[in-house]
Amino acid sequence: MAAEAAKKTKPVAAVDRVSTGVQALDEMLGGGLLLGHVIVVSGPTGAGKTIFALQFIYHHLRRGKRCLYISASDDVESVIMNAMQFGWDFRPYQESGQLDLRHVEIVEIDVGSKITSDYLDMLPKIITESGAQVIALDSITEYDDLCKSDIERRGRMLHLRRIIKDLGATAIFSAESDPDQMRSKYGVAEYASDGLILLRHYQPEDFSLFLYIVQIKKMRWIKHSRDMRAYSITDHGIEIQSPLYTILASAGKIR
Repeated sequence: MAAEAAKKTKPVAAVDRVSTGVQALDEMLGGGLLLGHVIVVSGPTGAGKTIFALQFIYHHLRRGKRCLYISASDDVESVIMNAMQFGWDFRPYQESGQLDLRHVEIVEIDVGSKITSDYLDMLPKIITESGAQVIALDSITEYDDLCKSDIERRGRMLHLRRIIKDLGATAIFSAESDPDQMRSKYGVAEYASDGLILLRHYQPEDFSLFLYIVQIKKMRWIKHSRDMRAYSITDHGIEIQSPLYTILASAGKIR
């Protein structure tokens, strides 16, 4: 009987959490992302999606994690230089092999101006062979652009998600948002992922403010804040501040 009682009262081990690299966002998530999750960070041009992805990777490089960063738009040297603007020096981690930093060519154009692409098959292979614990893809939109239908987009996204889970890795995919800023370009990535974090612009009708707003729209298996909170892009990366309702109630003062 005593043994049975001990089994019943034995505390359950805490679920592993993975930091986003932004302390206030971790607090909104109740401690961070779940290990093995694939999260989409969606927003319009200039919202800081690339900065978010770089900040996420740098945070985990400093903690000794094997990381993979894939850029569909910037070459490797540009990624390194952009990160340096925030004091994040990727080069030593790249040279040691702790960071696998990739630029991928989405399409190739031959001498006859024929456009071809093997990116749909190449990306899963890159991720599988990386052995990474932490992954950032900037962005998933180019991958979706190459798919011929929403069914293909959903299927390929689920395939990437399964590869990442099999690795035991945690990933953030940035994504361009629709003009309404409430979903990614095709509205597919968030449904096939474990979570959606929205980066948005906010301006009231009287044009008295222009704010960047972050909101956790979806996060599987996590009890999280649904507040819309203001954030800034500082010299040290993304910093999250007051809830939107607090700012409006205080005549636009940001804390």
